[in-house]
Amino acid sequence: MKENELKNEKSVDVLSFKQLESQKIVLPQDLFRSSFTWFCYEIYKSLAFRIWMLLWLPLSVWWKLSNNCIYPLIVSLLVLFLGPIFVLVICGLSRKRSLSKQLIQFCKEVTENTPSSDPHDWEVVAANLNSYFYENKAWNTRYFFFNAMGCQEAFRTTLLEPFSLKKDEAAKVKSFKDSVPYIEEALGVYFTEVEKQWKLFNTEKSWSPVGLEDAKLPKEAYRFKLTWFLKRISNIFMLIPFLNFLCCIYVSRGMCLLLRTFYLGWILFMLVQGFQNIRVLIMSMEHKMQFLSTIINEQESGANGWDEIARKMNRYLFEKKVWKNEEFFFDGIDCEWFFSHFFYRVLSAKKSMRALSLNVELWPYIKEAQLSRSEVLLV
Repeated sequence: MKENELKNEKSVDVLSFKQLESQKIVLPQDLFRSSFTWFCYEIYKSLAFRIWMLLWLPLSVWWKLSNNCIYPLIVSLLVLFLGPIFVLVICGLSRKRSLSKQLIQFCKEVTENTPSSDPHDWEVVAANLNSYFYENKAWNTRYFFFNAMGCQEAFRTTLLEPFSLKKDEAAKVKSFKDSVPYIEEALGVYFTEVEKQWKLFNTEKSWSPVGLEDAKLPKEAYRFKLTWFLKRISNIFMLIPFLNFLCCIYVSRGMCLLLRTFYLGWILFMLVQGFQNIRVLIMSMEHKMQFLSTIINEQESGANGWDEIARKMNRYLFEKKVWKNEEFFFDGIDCEWFFSHFFYRVLSAKKSMRALSLNVELWPYIKEAQLSRSEVLLV
């Protein structure tokens, strides 16, 4: 009996120690004021920055010895303005190269710590890799990853998406060489955790709206969709592009009518694209899972079904403080286009759209959502 009590006490001690240890995880986001100050520190510590600074030494000597100041001035201006670009490019390439050389260790950390799509699960992985990179001289500071989200994004862009897009084993071995078995194991662990999160999300964490019968879609409040759109792009997310568009209107006032129409039409088109991309960029994995879950569980068919989905998601994203009001989707047509464009189309093409995620971990649920809407239409 006493032995059991001692074992229980020891297990409690170990558990409390692990919880305390997890609370002591320190990432650069806890040490720096912002990601900008961390970025400046990383640049300052880089070899490229030191080379750029050392270039000013021979330039200053040249200034002193030269009788003609034109050539030293031209070179100095080139170094002054092109130097920072050179530093940024070299630093970016160095980070990519350092990470590509540590893929096996990256996979081992993922396999051992079993993170899901929740960014908080990646804190331990990010902290461990920061220490490992510095101690093994793979990076010159202890702050490779600023936060857990940066680590998760690196996993997605370096391993998850490139590996998932490879069509056969030969292509995988050609790109990732000896890392293939480690990557497969890490991705298997990750997908298992995502599956657990999806099941938990649909049962214990399921969200049901309250008072939805009073909720109105923006199409019922605005006479034209353009009015809704112009109101949306004038908010904080699109303020700078919107001001830029107004500036373009002013600058183009001297152009001929045809050229001005084409120019402003193209700028407006880019503005619309930016607005559409921002909507999906501000959605976390949890929000995307809720979107797919809402589509799957909606019983209404056709346009009415998509209207209900849009109404529910407008309420959900407002309650989660993703959007400042219940006007994320204009109507069911807008909601259906959003799903087709940013989810199903990416799944069908299996090709990334600029800076947007492929949502590889959501592929099975995207198929299920598409199938559910097709089945509802058949019924």
